[in-house]
Amino acid sequence: MSPQAIVRAQARKALQHNYAKAITAMAAALLPIFMIDTAIKILLSLFYLFRADTDTMTVLNIAVIDPVIVVLGVLLSPMINGYIRVYYRNALSGKMDLQDLYYYFDRERYSQTLQLNLSYLLRMVLPAILFYLPLIIYESVSYQLEIDFYGSMLYNDCYFLLAVMSTVILTLYSLKYFTVFTLHIENEERSIGELFRTSKSIMREQSPDAAKLIFSYTPWMLLCLTILPIFYVVPYMTQGLCIGAKWMTRVGNEESK
Repeated sequence: MSPQAIVRAQARKALQHNYAKAITAMAAALLPIFMIDTAIKILLSLFYLFRADTDTMTVLNIAVIDPVIVVLGVLLSPMINGYIRVYYRNALSGKMDLQDLYYYFDRERYSQTLQLNLSYLLRMVLPAILFYLPLIIYESVSYQLEIDFYGSMLYNDCYFLLAVMSTVILTLYSLKYFTVFTLHIENEERSIGELFRTSKSIMREQSPDAAKLIFSYTPWMLLCLTILPIFYVVPYMTQGLCIGAKWMTRVGNEESK
């Protein structure tokens, strides 16, 4: 049995009597996204109600709606930290507490968690732009040079392949930060810089294992599109990644002694 299969088996066992809580945690974590989406739809409806023209709508999107989405997303991001905490504590102790979803909205914890999330985003923005640049160029050139090609089956196939390639490369790049958020859960006293340095140290030798674990869930994600419900696959994958992060952290700590 491969290490990845062992981790997945441990994830299934950890969720055996906790799937109701896991699904509730996922729904609660997604709630801010639905709230933001609803607010945006209301704003757009108001603009259409006043018969705003296309140019006005474009300006409003760039100047108002997009910044609002970014700001709200960042301000509500500690909910994702809480979601990870729910699963990581289950990996550590076998107990899943839904109150952990809102753990980082405490006044003192919120500020530090927000700084951690912003620091992570700032480290990932430029690589994301670089890795998705071929996809952006491809879409732009396809639209301008050959209208008949834009939107065709061949165009969509090439777009999909480029999107997958960019996502895989970005995922591999981000592996050095794989344990940043779980390290924060284990010890909130660590500075943000220390969290990133420690994660990079831990993942220096273990990135291949993390990659194998993440991509071992590919069949499950594909089945999620056709057969299995997302409310089964996402908790299963989240729990597995948290268990993987637990073992990688322990190995990294032992090697650093």
